[in-house]
Amino acid sequence: MMTEAFLNQLAKMLGAEHVVSNARMLEALATGHAQPGALCKPGSTEEVAAVVRLAGEHGVPVLPCGGWTAMALGGEAPEGALALSLQRLDKMIAYEPADLVATAQAGMSFDVFQEALFEHGQTLPLDAPAHATLGGLVATDRSGPRRLMHGTLRDMVLGLTVVNGDGVVRKCGGRVVKNVTGYALEKLYIGSLGTLGIVTEATFKLRPRPETASVQEISAPDFGHGFELMRDLAGRLPLAAAVACFPAKPFSAQLGIEASPPDHARLLKELEEAAAKAGAEVRETGAERVDADEYPAVSRRLESIALPGGETVAPALAARLSWPAKPADFKTQMDRLDRLAAEAGFGYLMGYLDFPGFVSLELFANGGTEAPNLDALVRALRTDGVPATVSWKSGAQPLSEPVFGPPRAEWALMREIKKALDPRGILNPGRFIAGL
Repeated sequence: MMTEAFLNQLAKMLGAEHVVSNARMLEALATGHAQPGALCKPGSTEEVAAVVRLAGEHGVPVLPCGGWTAMALGGEAPEGALALSLQRLDKMIAYEPADLVATAQAGMSFDVFQEALFEHGQTLPLDAPAHATLGGLVATDRSGPRRLMHGTLRDMVLGLTVVNGDGVVRKCGGRVVKNVTGYALEKLYIGSLGTLGIVTEATFKLRPRPETASVQEISAPDFGHGFELMRDLAGRLPLAAAVACFPAKPFSAQLGIEASPPDHARLLKELEEAAAKAGAEVRETGAERVDADEYPAVSRRLESIALPGGETVAPALAARLSWPAKPADFKTQMDRLDRLAAEAGFGYLMGYLDFPGFVSLELFANGGTEAPNLDALVRALRTDGVPATVSWKSGAQPLSEPVFGPPRAEWALMREIKKALDPRGILNPGRFIAGL
């Protein structure tokens, strides 16, 4: 329980200027889940550990936070938790351009980290908001469409420094690409939403920055033929990203190219020739990266849409779902989405599948008097064998279905791991699968 004595100890430990308990300021930090009871800003790994130990002694739940770009992801956060901000841990610890390895504190923003790498012609090939923090990327396992060429974040993390729920600082992995010191425990924390430990430092394997980068848009009159063209191109060409939009009439997709100038020209020629044979068209968008943001920070609206009766509506984003899908299965899934969404009361849907197989679906409320039923849609998808995760929903959209799906046998092991690393259960309780 967060008491005045607890806050006083916290202020004495970190300095009063690094502890925020003003109710009006905390309102601005409220997510769709809950409002924190206080915010603290430790300035080192040791201070993070001290805060966690203090919170454990007082039974105060801790809500780790970075750039606030994915705070709505996961289950309900506890009301009145201590938000632990890593924004003061924002330094580059070590950078060896010759080894393509860099270590930085978890509070460093993605864009600042990338700027430091760009000076040496290198990059961390992820798709993420500029102000997302490195620790947040690790906690959410955020990779994006460029996983097609570069792999996922799990392939790029070499080592981590983590504060577990017992307040103990642990280091796992290392600062070299070849590391055979034992189990790759660093992989355990990736995507765990801060429920097993708070990442304070991370070491990444980097890539050379591409000499040229472009995004080509492919359009075809028929979705089926256009999608098959995409599957063929993504399977045989060294594309950086391949994203098919749906529902799209005509079919629309974006392909990312990252290569040397000669290879870029060759790939573009192959794309144009393949598209021409399939009756499709290719045009350059002018962008360098395929944009597919998975975690909208706020609800947004589509532009005004005219209904058959003449009424004009601006549908509001109600929820976002995501799931892994094999391209071979996606067409069947998409054919059912329209009907299932309509039956659940959603007016519109849109989304994308990025290769090798990850779906992100946005659902829009049509502004009618009857609210759409997100529970009904999620249940219907899961009954069909679609492992849908509710990655975001508006505060006005109720949900009783588990965010990450029904329990599975392996979740019992995850509970035991949680108990071992966070014995008092204070790190982000309730946010991960099975209420962990």
